[in-house]
Amino acid sequence: MLKIFIILLLSIIELVLYYNFNKFVSYPARVLIYAYLANWYYQERKHGAIINKADKLFIWACFILIISPLPVYINNSITGKVIEFALLMVSQQLIITIFLQEGAKFDFSNQKKTFRKILVPYIIIPILFFFFVALPTRQWIPVTLFAFYLLQMMYVSTLSAYAPFSEKSQFYISLSMGLLILSSGANFLRHSVSPYEYDFAVVRITSVAYRVFLLIALLHRETHEEESPYLR
Repeated sequence: MLKIFIILLLSIIELVLYYNFNKFVSYPARVLIYAYLANWYYQERKHGAIINKADKLFIWACFILIISPLPVYINNSITGKVIEFALLMVSQQLIITIFLQEGAKFDFSNQKKTFRKILVPYIIIPILFFFFVALPTRQWIPVTLFAFYLLQMMYVSTLSAYAPFSEKSQFYISLSMGLLILSSGANFLRHSVSPYEYDFAVVRITSVAYRVFLLIALLHRETHEEESPYLR
């Protein structure tokens, strides 16, 4: 629980700095959050198993999230925003590669499970959000970028459901993917529809929680019924 408490504390510090000063002052807290996540994951995997390619990819994905806001901080134009978007997609692509590396394969033989647990939350809801919320804004550059991101998000969330991990790991994966979808929608609303109260807090909390639950899922992927030391 100590590790989760540290992440929570760093997130609170980030939000306090953002709302009392600005995004530049809060940026070091963001750096500490993702650096701590990367170190947490590395230390746990180092003690329990050999660091493999999937582990390295997760650590790299964390470091990409550290630098992803910098293009907009340096050049707050469409160019900076596109570069930030590209970095976020690269980070997400690394997560996709992790699932593929670990043996995830699509299997739609169980139609009841596919519809209830995959098609509705991971496909139908994002598509409805795109057509009823994103598309009516008629902001074609953000909408186009969001469409690409949405396709990648639907792919990674659907693929994650077929990762050959333990039941406990799959539980945390489901939580993480739900938070990914929520965070993506909240972020689009914040930037392209209308700012809302505590919008930055909603986006950051759901985004960090998505990574935390994904981290826990990956730590559990080989433990099956054994107790993991991830909360030490």
